[in-house]
Amino acid sequence: MTTNDALEEHPAANRQPYEYVIVGGGIHGTCLANYLLTEGEYTHDEIRILDPREELLASFGKKARQCGIETLRSTFVHHIDTESFSLESFAEGHHRAHELVSTENHPDRPTLDLFLDHARDIIDRRDLDDCHHRSRVTDITRPTSQKGYLLETDTGTVEAHRVVLAVGLGVAPTLPEWTTSLSDDAPLAHVWDDKFDPTTTSEFEGRTFVVGGGITAGQLACCLAEQTDVTLLSRHELDIELTEADPYWINWRHIGKEIHTLPPGSEARLDRIRAARNDATIPPYVERRLTEACDDGTLELRRGEITSAHGTDEGLSLRFDDGTRVTAARVVLATGLEPVPERPVVERVSESLSLARGAEGFPILDDRTLAWRRTDGTDSAVYVSGALAEPSVGPFARNIVGARRAAERILDPPEQARAESLPMSSRGGS
Repeated sequence: MTTNDALEEHPAANRQPYEYVIVGGGIHGTCLANYLLTEGEYTHDEIRILDPREELLASFGKKARQCGIETLRSTFVHHIDTESFSLESFAEGHHRAHELVSTENHPDRPTLDLFLDHARDIIDRRDLDDCHHRSRVTDITRPTSQKGYLLETDTGTVEAHRVVLAVGLGVAPTLPEWTTSLSDDAPLAHVWDDKFDPTTTSEFEGRTFVVGGGITAGQLACCLAEQTDVTLLSRHELDIELTEADPYWINWRHIGKEIHTLPPGSEARLDRIRAARNDATIPPYVERRLTEACDDGTLELRRGEITSAHGTDEGLSLRFDDGTRVTAARVVLATGLEPVPERPVVERVSESLSLARGAEGFPILDDRTLAWRRTDGTDSAVYVSGALAEPSVGPFARNIVGARRAAERILDPPEQARAESLPMSSRGGS
């Protein structure tokens, strides 16, 4: 089957239910599909990845370039393949070892281009595109008249024995209150807007303000400073941390000791995870880029907040919390996304399938397998990877290594979920 055939085939046409349907074709969904094919006993015909984008990893690549990523924060052993040194071997085999960037007191990190090229090599060699169908999931139900799940999409209905939600972060950007009074044509953008293009910034003649204090804001400010004058506006002093959390949080035994001993669905789990995550921080190599841009005179660092803004013919007129004003300005927000449990598909699926949710709406999972538990305490055959799995996978859940950890656990579903998803004839029923 060719990739085009896989994309054009109606997903439910004349076939048995898929063993796994993965909702989301980003890092987590693609990594899991590769694990199922490589480490599991599954074929391409048994796996379907549902994602509305034209290619797997398209959203990740687009967002990475939108915020000006040059090198990943993750190390070279974190990628979508099953073998730890796969990316390193790929770099050496393609004479690109120089793209494994040396980092003080830390393993080498790949350039964005190297990481994406290695991922595309895995996708092509494993024919993962054959599992991809371009469609958007709107709901998941479990009819009482049959086993398994029905996934409603904008292109039809898909049936599956098991479902994995690998839906990434939230959808809606987080917007400061002062933005609500601005017109749609105001020179205001969010870094995660679909139409945002960092290369068009030079078309604006005024000063560009990047609002945010984390790695996304830092990388974006450096990228834009290569084209125009930029001010990085942060509410706090820049906090420097090399990684998103201490590396011992990658160890599953440590996660079990520190997280799984706390009550499932509890606020205590979220508190411990957030205390461990180095959110809103900038790694040293981005700090150096910022310093160099400041020395060149193209970048200014400013601490404070915008309190009000209104549009003029020259751009935005901004008022800051220290009482000062700036005119003829453009603003690009790097203020994050709304919480992932607020995604509409998460709301609908939890209601349709009576799945349990804990503090702040996060799914309550089986910590061993990442199966989403029902409100009656039993495990469903719906699994979770990515930010939604943070209460079980820990501080690195949303990261690349979190995708690998989740795939390792989802690969061996609990016996109860396995049994309930099989046809009656396979279970000796009558």
